[in-house]
Amino acid sequence: MFKTENVKLRVKFRCFICLTLGIVFSSSLLLAQVSEDGLPESFFLNEKNAVIIPSRLLKSLPDSLLNPAFSKIRTDNHYGIVQSCEIDIKKDGIRTELTGKGTIWRVKIQSENALSLGLFFQKYKLPSKAKLFVYDPPHLVLRGSFTEVNNNQKNILPVAEFPGRELVIEYFEPLNPEFVGELQLGSVTQAFRNIMKNAGDRIGINCPEGSEWQKEKHSVCLITYHDFQNSYFCTGALINNTREDETPYFLTANHCVDSEEEASTLITYFNYENTSCSTDDAAFSQSLAGATFKAGNPHSDFSLLLLNEYPPDEYNPFYAGWDVSGANPRSGACLHHPDGEPKSIALANNTAFSYPEKIDWFSEDLRLISTTLPDTHWNVLFTQGLPEEGSSGGPLFDQNKRIVGQLHGGVNSVLLFGKLSVSWNYGEASNQQLAYWLDPSGTKKTVIDGIWKMPPRANFRVELQEVCVDAPILFTDRSTHRPTKWLWQVDPPTYDFANGTDSTSQNPQILFEKDGVYSIKLISTNRYGSDELIQKNYVVARSKLDVNFLKTKADSVVCGCDLKDFPFTAGGALKYSFEVERKDLIDIQVNENQLFLTMKESANYHQSFDTWVKVTGTNRHCMGKDSVLLHVIIQPNDNIANAAKLFLGRNSGFTNKCASAEVGEPYPLSSGCLVKKSWCPDFKQGKSLIDNSVWFSFVAPSDGKLTIDTQGFDTQIAVYDSPDYQSILSLDRRLFTMVAAADNRVFGGRAALLEDLELEPGKRYWLQVDGNNAAYGNFTIDLISQSLEAEVFPNPSSGVFTVNVFHPERGTADLTVSDLNGRILFSQQYEVSLNESLFRFNLNGFAKGVYIMHLQLNDRSLSKKLVYF
Repeated sequence: MFKTENVKLRVKFRCFICLTLGIVFSSSLLLAQVSEDGLPESFFLNEKNAVIIPSRLLKSLPDSLLNPAFSKIRTDNHYGIVQSCEIDIKKDGIRTELTGKGTIWRVKIQSENALSLGLFFQKYKLPSKAKLFVYDPPHLVLRGSFTEVNNNQKNILPVAEFPGRELVIEYFEPLNPEFVGELQLGSVTQAFRNIMKNAGDRIGINCPEGSEWQKEKHSVCLITYHDFQNSYFCTGALINNTREDETPYFLTANHCVDSEEEASTLITYFNYENTSCSTDDAAFSQSLAGATFKAGNPHSDFSLLLLNEYPPDEYNPFYAGWDVSGANPRSGACLHHPDGEPKSIALANNTAFSYPEKIDWFSEDLRLISTTLPDTHWNVLFTQGLPEEGSSGGPLFDQNKRIVGQLHGGVNSVLLFGKLSVSWNYGEASNQQLAYWLDPSGTKKTVIDGIWKMPPRANFRVELQEVCVDAPILFTDRSTHRPTKWLWQVDPPTYDFANGTDSTSQNPQILFEKDGVYSIKLISTNRYGSDELIQKNYVVARSKLDVNFLKTKADSVVCGCDLKDFPFTAGGALKYSFEVERKDLIDIQVNENQLFLTMKESANYHQSFDTWVKVTGTNRHCMGKDSVLLHVIIQPNDNIANAAKLFLGRNSGFTNKCASAEVGEPYPLSSGCLVKKSWCPDFKQGKSLIDNSVWFSFVAPSDGKLTIDTQGFDTQIAVYDSPDYQSILSLDRRLFTMVAAADNRVFGGRAALLEDLELEPGKRYWLQVDGNNAAYGNFTIDLISQSLEAEVFPNPSSGVFTVNVFHPERGTADLTVSDLNGRILFSQQYEVSLNESLFRFNLNGFAKGVYIMHLQLNDRSLSKKLVYF
């Protein structure tokens, strides 16, 4: 239901919400889902004594659920309850050895009052020739066999609803399998609702009104799924993509399936429809198990799933076209499964309009579920037929028979469909939009037609295009629309097929006998036609391989902080070996033709270094090599333990490029650019306020007054008072104090400035310099004090002393050196400023000993003891 801001009357809408597994079947031998022919091994056993199969009795469904009165208060697409039922078939089932064949295990599942049962195997991984069957004790209804063909990356398998209250699970594993099979039941759905009933006044898809939609109907499916507590049904449709390669993308409503967990339990029923208006013969004989959640958002109420299995040709799958231009459909139709029943059609012989108001969607108990914005939905007025509960996710086709939206909800004559044009590029994240998946090549198309019974489009790829003579190379068929026959031709004819393959193999291995350039032709054929592809001058055969690092410069630079699983990819061979020069600093990991470099945590590195990265590629007797000189940039003062020492005056030659934030490193609050002890707010998504900081230390001047001025780029700085660097990294604010922090300047400029700090004279402090919003660059740091300060180094010295003198004003420094009796040995004048503060003098020729240096600058003076040895 929803309400609009401009309408005082709140109109109740049924938000067609849904979830997963089953339906009730007729009592006959029945095969559904992708499975193989055959019968369970136990059907052929001559067991002398009655075998007692271990059984698991499920918790009984409440009588209230089975009471017809419950339909007045239930959620309309809710049909079952999911009960946890963990059974390891091989551990908990009865075991029977089959001499010379293998072993079978059997387990029975029973319910006191369910109308049908749906199974969800939380572990499913079968070896070759293993078989799984589900059947009823009288052997009247059979599901299977499920085999290694049903294996998937998630190692799970949902099984379509099984009629009745009792079933047997039978698993057969052959002798000496390549691996031990895993089969563990996780949960069982008990259906309290029989959704097999007549469609009443609904318009069946094979009534006269549906005669113009006989191709598009093959895209629309009934779906069931669950959330591991309850089971539900909805509608959805196969949808085409711009590559037109029959990738089984499936569009439905977000309020139906909105998570990977729910998608994994999906059962998709194809061609569930009555053969005519006057028959009631719809069958669940064609279904697929499982899906992966790819994208969705409640904004336009769409979800895009990828079915785990390809629809077989006998399902006659149609991949529907679409229009995401946003143009108003002038007429159209919704193909749907009302109330989980056989496929129906609703027709709109008028133009749909964009709903202009915000919509609040409510549940049956008036809980606010979501709010959608204006102009995100099509408002459709149907003239024949009407979608109902369970129709959610049903596609809205326009006058050109392209999908423009999917059903969100509605009541009476007001039906709202989430716009495909809104779903197309909503947000930047790939999991919130359709464009990333349905236009993977970035064609920018806004309209494509559907595909059905298509001849193949021939395509292939090869392991290497520069190959070794007399070394077999694998060619992989990449033809679309699932061809069943292949024919390969090579020119010139100095070649042969290898390892049992020939010109009719789908993926042959071809051996080139002489040096030269070869052209390849592939003819692909399926039941609907043929197509050919010729790649001229496609393969170069030679005696020496051209091995190289792909997309990598021979002289490369990388920041040390980025050297974590840093990839190098090699090409030009079939096998590779790698070598890295600085094994003392770098760990390596190899995965086929890829090398990954990671800085060793135990390595003691505080400066940049170079290392050679080398690869040797081979293909049988052919070989090639390549190498890269990698410059690894390490900021020596990236970590506070290696803080660089600053002196009063100008300190230059710094950069924070390649620096990183240290674990436990503190930073100021982000209260505002000009707020005391604060930095500017940082709006980088997924980033910390601190990004690439470097550290310094300094000693406060003799009068304790100091200004810190940075120049170069958009810096942010902070000063800390701490007895040691470990205390700053402790995260214990009692052990250190933030003295000051700054980001922007008061009078413009983004280089940080801290003026007139009051510090403890002679005390050591820590300075943190970072880039705002991850900025980096070269910078200088001016420590400005009104006192006269000087550093002398080295001291003691063998004769040459360097003086770094600081005073904020330009002037002439008068320097004298005297012995301990006051006799002047040396005197000199030096021009000094903020930028030119260093000068040297030499005591060679004087007697070695202890002397006193006197320095006077602009009416200020100081003295330093010198040791000449």
